[in-house]
Amino acid sequence: MTSHDNVHIPKESWPKFSWFLIEFALVIVVALVIAWQTSPLFEDYVYSYGWECEQESQETNCSVAEEKTMDQTMLNWIFWSIVGAVFIGWYLLIRNFVATPRFENFIS
Repeated sequence: MTSHDNVHIPKESWPKFSWFLIEFALVIVVALVIAWQTSPLFEDYVYSYGWECEQESQETNCSVAEEKTMDQTMLNWIFWSIVGAVFIGWYLLIRNFVATPRFENFIS
């Protein structure tokens, strides 16, 4: 049996940028799951009195609503803020100070 010099070694032939793409996708997925699971905790904080408006010909009459309603736009801001906090927390804090020496030895 003869020996070949074209043996596949993943560490040497795998494109380095793909590890960063895999890491990015995992961070986004984890951030979305964390925000999705924690956003119901904030539903009690986004209730407020909205506006009830009625259109009569060319005039619009608005008054303060009698019941509190949930402000969905504020809940969206909270959701995406949690996603951004997890994302920034990973790339600025965890990856730079904890994970970089371990990842660099694995990738390079």
